[in-house]
Amino acid sequence: MNHEHTPDAQPEYESSHTTPSIYVASLADYNNGRLLGDWIDATIGADAIREKIAAILAKSTEFAPEEWAIHDYEGFGTKRLGEYESIEYVATLAEGIGKHGEAFAAWVDYSGLDVEEWHYFEDAYLGEYASLTAYAEQIVEDLGWRSRIDEHLPEGLKSYVRIDTEQMAEDMRQGGEIYFVESDTGIYVFNGHI
Repeated sequence: MNHEHTPDAQPEYESSHTTPSIYVASLADYNNGRLLGDWIDATIGADAIREKIAAILAKSTEFAPEEWAIHDYEGFGTKRLGEYESIEYVATLAEGIGKHGEAFAAWVDYSGLDVEEWHYFEDAYLGEYASLTAYAEQIVEDLGWRSRIDEHLPEGLKSYVRIDTEQMAEDMRQGGEIYFVESDTGIYVFNGHI
């Protein structure tokens, strides 16, 4: 979980759940030592999330419970959410994660772009790789450079010629052509010009 709850009661939630979800709590109840809230699937859209929040607040026994906060969240990758994020922001982020996976959340977090610019993700994202070297090796493979070397070099030289994919990847990173964000299994690689 990403945030600690201060009341004694803890919401139960499956930690293996990866759908972007938020735990929304009634602040009136929270401030009076009671935990009244529920997990909401953040991929259902902003209007549906607002309806779920209204249903949570309607269960309160406090006078005029209007305020709420996000007390926990899951499935947003490395992207951190604040207690008072706008529902439109959360829903749009969850939609992008639902469509593109956690690489989208990592990109949003790293790039700092506004919601209106999130459509650039598809052009920016180059894939997930074990390392930058693995990314460079994939480029070499895709472009057929190894087979070209084999075609044009004499047999006696082939064992001495190699492409330094580690240095190639580092040069691309330092030159600003690419950047990366760590993932659970390696790195997400992005086009540095987008």
